[in-house]
Amino acid sequence: MASTNELMHAFDYTDAVSKVVIDLSGAHVWHSSAVATLDAVTAKFASRGVEAEIIGLNPRSEQLHTKLSGQLTGSH
Repeated sequence: MASTNELMHAFDYTDAVSKVVIDLSGAHVWHSSAVATLDAVTAKFASRGVEAEIIGLNPRSEQLHTKLSGQLTGSH
């Protein structure tokens, strides 16, 4: 199980790409800090002009992510 801090730093935000797909198949988003971290990761890519798409969330994780994404601040 990766911590939210490890997740935030698991990406190379300097690669010259136009899109990143973050496949979370087999993972579970357990709480709001994970949602905040995913928001921070996608925002960091967006600030560099890179589209970030999250795929593979199981139904419970998708529900939590949809409910909380964009609602949390001050994460990373």
